[in-house]
Amino acid sequence: MSRIASCLDAAAHFLLSRDEAIAILEGLLDKIIESWDSVCDQAELAPTDRTLLWGRQFLNPYAFEGLGDDAAYLKAMADDARAREARVG
Repeated sequence: MSRIASCLDAAAHFLLSRDEAIAILEGLLDKIIESWDSVCDQAELAPTDRTLLWGRQFLNPYAFEGLGDDAAYLKAMADDARAREARVG
């Protein structure tokens, strides 16, 4: 039930502005997308396991629901990454 929007709503509790929290999330998404293949290779995951984890545990579409307009591009990043992996995987 975790959602990125909840993290953004709580940013002030961690002394972060919304913009700072969005920038951190963008960096995390970039790193997940960039490192996915090498991490899976290091973990010796079978293609089936990679597929099961990608888009379900990592970059799950539900996690990106409810983002405001200022953070909607994060959902688009995740959607694009899932679509690319589906074509390649």
